[in-house]
Amino acid sequence: MPLLATVPTPPTPISIPEPERHRGRPALTDAEREERRLARNKARREQRQASHVVVEPPPPAVELEEPQPIPPPAPPRVYFALGQRARALLGFGLGAFVPLASYMEIHFEVGHHPQLWFLVAGALAYSAISVYTWAVEAFHYRLKALGFVVLLEGTMTFCSILWLSLAGLAILMILNAITAAVTLQARSPDSGL
Repeated sequence: MPLLATVPTPPTPISIPEPERHRGRPALTDAEREERRLARNKARREQRQASHVVVEPPPPAVELEEPQPIPPPAPPRVYFALGQRARALLGFGLGAFVPLASYMEIHFEVGHHPQLWFLVAGALAYSAISVYTWAVEAFHYRLKALGFVVLLEGTMTFCSILWLSLAGLAILMILNAITAAVTLQARSPDSGL
């Protein structure tokens, strides 16, 4: 059997015909082609930017207040100076009396005389405002101060556990006494007290 050798033939070059040009339209120059390419790229970039969605985080549900700077208090010697002691004692007495009277009326009088609730409401309003003012300065947050006032006044008013109710009463007496004493001493002597 004779061996036949096959010799590969070189591939014939494929000729790609040039695209037909439209009649009457001249061929584009390199500058025109570059200008069209830049315009296409710019249009693609604008389309990508237009389809890009920016998701912003939702606003916070509750915005808490930033702590306000508190001016430094006056030196203690001004409040407890020799001429101010009478005002301090009067303030301590008046401030401590209000929560004590409120406690006694709530726990011993209102059950027999329900019309005395208006006295309790007045005492709680006085005490709540004083304690709230103090708590805002102490805690630097109004919401925290409000919660403190509600808890303290509510414990003193509605708690049936004796020691817890008396603890609330003691704290309220101290806070109201100090607040009233400082308020009375901070007034000028010409104010009429």
